[in-house]
Amino acid sequence: MQKTYIKYLLLFFLPVILINLGIEAYVRLEPSGYLVNAKYLSTSADSIEVLSLGSSQVKDAINPEWIDRPLLNMASGNQHHDSDFALLKGVVDKLPKLETVIFEVSYSHFELPHNGKYFWKKSAYLHFYDINAYGRKTWFKDRLIFLSNPQFFARKFFADSTDNSARAQFNEFAFDTNNYGGQFMKQSFDSIAIDSMKHFKINTVPKLNLFKNNVKLFEEMVAFSRDKGLEVLIIQVPMYRTYHHRKHPAILRRRDSVVQRLVAADRGIKLLDLERDTLNYHLKDFWNQSHLNPDGARKFSKELNEALNAADLP
Repeated sequence: MQKTYIKYLLLFFLPVILINLGIEAYVRLEPSGYLVNAKYLSTSADSIEVLSLGSSQVKDAINPEWIDRPLLNMASGNQHHDSDFALLKGVVDKLPKLETVIFEVSYSHFELPHNGKYFWKKSAYLHFYDINAYGRKTWFKDRLIFLSNPQFFARKFFADSTDNSARAQFNEFAFDTNNYGGQFMKQSFDSIAIDSMKHFKINTVPKLNLFKNNVKLFEEMVAFSRDKGLEVLIIQVPMYRTYHHRKHPAILRRRDSVVQRLVAADRGIKLLDLERDTLNYHLKDFWNQSHLNPDGARKFSKELNEALNAADLP
């Protein structure tokens, strides 16, 4: 009786285990920004001079193809400064020619919660970059990427299986050159419809309890970089014009005051602020209100290249 029970139990769970293993293998082997970045890091670590960190806004804005100096872009979606710092500390000693680190400070960066110790991307950092961002000794489950966010990866797996048109096309620097299918394209770049959109993602709620701690960690990250002899470049990526209308003045003022203070205190800390540039960045340069598409990224990357090559940033 007991053997029969165990047999049926195994028969029940075996398909579940096989499906999980299959999707895990897919996530690890299917071309992704992490996989391509890992290959680039393994082949070019000795030549990389610039490291960029940040959220999806930076991931989608910087195409290293247009940068003269070898640049590794480790930005990714929903990645905050605590994850940036863990990645920086994990990779800095692997890049002997690193000279400049790029940090994102978007409009409400200091008043959004950090990723925290349960951030699901830590398994990807561990598997692809061999960087332990957990802040503790790791164990087997920490390396299972699919189990870190089953809903996300299952959805992606089935979407990739049914729709090839939206699949990412990564260049050798892990930049997705096919990343056009955002909200603005779905609206056929109709400026009237886009300008009248009542809802899009933007933080308009001040969080003073987060501000103090977030600024403190950012200052520690900047100080760590300067102690390593690195130049720090703070960037603010272009946003579509309607985004600026929704900003909370106090959130914006606090962000700007912190950045201006840091830049004024150290000549090794520079600022490239294109967030409010609505003259050079137009509707068809954007994926949505706060992200550039590859056309916008080409513009931004060329301006970033000029800034990196300049003796003094604007």
